[in-house]
This record gives sequence, structure tokens and C-alpha cells, in this order.
Amino acid sequence: MGLMMQRGYQVARVLLGIWMAGVVVGLFLVVPRYEGLGNVGRIMILHVPTAWVSVLAFAVSAFFSGRYLWRGRPTDDDRALAAAECGFLFTILATVTGMIFSQAVWGIYWNWDPRQTSIFVLLLIYAAMFALRASLENVAQRRQLSAVYSIFAFVTVPFLVFIAPRMSESTLHPNCVFLPGSKCEGVELAVGNVGLLGDRKVSLLGLEERGTTLTAQVKMSEPGLASETMLFPTFDLATGKSGEAADIPGVRHRLVVQRVDRTSGRVLLNLQAPGTGILGNQRTLLMFLASMAGFTALFVWLLQIRATLLEVQWLLTRREEQIHV
Repeated sequence: MGLMMQRGYQVARVLLGIWMAGVVVGLFLVVPRYEGLGNVGRIMILHVPTAWVSVLAFAVSAFFSGRYLWRGRPTDDDRALAAAECGFLFTILATVTGMIFSQAVWGIYWNWDPRQTSIFVLLLIYAAMFALRASLENVAQRRQLSAVYSIFAFVTVPFLVFIAPRMSESTLHPNCVFLPGSKCEGVELAVGNVGLLGDRKVSLLGLEERGTTLTAQVKMSEPGLASETMLFPTFDLATGKSGEAADIPGVRHRLVVQRVDRTSGRVLLNLQAPGTGILGNQRTLLMFLASMAGFTALFVWLLQIRATLLEVQWLLTRREEQIHV
């Protein structure tokens, strides 16, 4: 039975390697290029799954921490620690891939966007847990305190990953314009009004009607007033739909007039990105699901390896203590 399980693990490792290699190759041969984004859009097929696996890993860590407090078995603590380490690793991968995407699309790697800030706080929380374990020499105390810490740390994960980033509008994350079903509220202005669209200041200087076409004269200021540019998005009054979008210099977003209220003279300005509907293509969706499955299986494999190493390390430590005694 042991030999059959060992062969099964070997076959599973080979299949996992082939699967992940297929995902990487498929990113370039199967997934089509995104209009306006080119090859950089493909990184989302890696970014989202790594973020998902990090949440899964922290949940698994909290689960085994609870089992350790209930049963007191060292193997449960080993699995809890291994899962937390895997979650920390995948969180770093999600952060790095997100930064690369941010630089390519928005022209900046990091500016303490709400989602970037929350993920940084999450990394600090679990780094503190590892520091706590390293500072305690008493094994039983280390296992118990870290188990309690892991459970309370996971309570923050849903808030930091799903809630906190949505409490503040942000242009440095694709919630608004890339993910299906999401909504951008935009900013509604009358002539002479100033507002914020993400972290950019927009001023509506005027509205000009020519036939059924309305053109908005908008001055947009970059964060920190680094630069200003004039944009002229249009709106088709006959159809009630956005007309031509205005390209925003330095980024791949565009400014659109989403709605016009001729009674009050107010227009709704919003962001548009060429990557809207990123999972709308069937081939892209299949590759996304394949990537999710592959990274989940990779986490399970890493968890088993790390937990086994921790168990062996514990057994060797106990044997050395017995020899010295």
C-alpha cells in the first residue's frame, strides 16, 4: 500500500508539472491579446489565482490551528504553519504580479492604493506570527500561542482582501473596469464643478453641442498635480450612449461621458479600459479556470511537502534531546 501511494504521489507530481507548464504555454498560445493591453493582460490569469490560493491557504492554516487547540496533535500545528507559509508565499506572488500589471496599465508600481495597503497589512500580520514562533523557545507554548494567533489573524483576511479595498474608490486596481459584473460609479459634474475620479482631479470646463453630439471639455490633473491635460469625450444625444472616449496620457484607461442630464446640465464622467470583460472570451475563461485549478493543486502539494519536513525536523529534534539525556 505504501509503495502504491508513493507511486501515486510521483504520478501526481508529474501531472501537476505538466498542467502548470500547459497553463504557462497556454497564456501565450491560447489566451488572445487584450486590446490596448497586449501581452501584459495575460498576467491576470496568474494574479487572480495566486490571490485566491493565498486566502485558501490562510483558511487552511486557521482550520488546522483550531484542530491543534482541540486535539493537541503536533502534526496539526505543522500543517497550520505550512499552510500559513504557503499563504504568505502566494500573497507575495499576488502582490508582485499586481505591481507589474499596475505599472503597465496605470504607469506606477505602488502608491498605497487601498488594495495594495490592505495586502501589505496582511503580510505584516502573518510575518508577525512567524516572528512570534521564532521568539518562543518552549515548544508547547509556541504551538498554542501561534494557533490562537493564526485563528485571529484569519479573521482579518476577509476584511483586508474583500471589504477594506472596496470602502474607497481606487484607480490602481481593476475592480472598476476589468472584472465582469463590477461597477464604476464615476463622478457627476456640472460645468465649473471639480471632482475626483479615483485619485485624479477632473474639472468640467464646458459642454458643446453640435447636432446630436455633445462634447465635454474636461481638464484632468494627475495625482499630486504632477501634470494636467485637456480631454474631450463625446456623448450621442440621439442614442443616449457614450460616443468617442478620450485617451488618458500615460495609462490605458480612457475617459467617457456615461450619462447626460440636460435638465440639470450635469454629466457623468467615468473610466473605461480596453480590458473590460476579461473573462468574456471562452478560451480565456478556460485558461483562467485551469490556472485556478493548477495553483490550488500546487498549494496542496507544497503544503504536504512542507508539513512533512516540519514533522521530520521535530522528530530529529526530539531524538537529539533523548540522546543528550
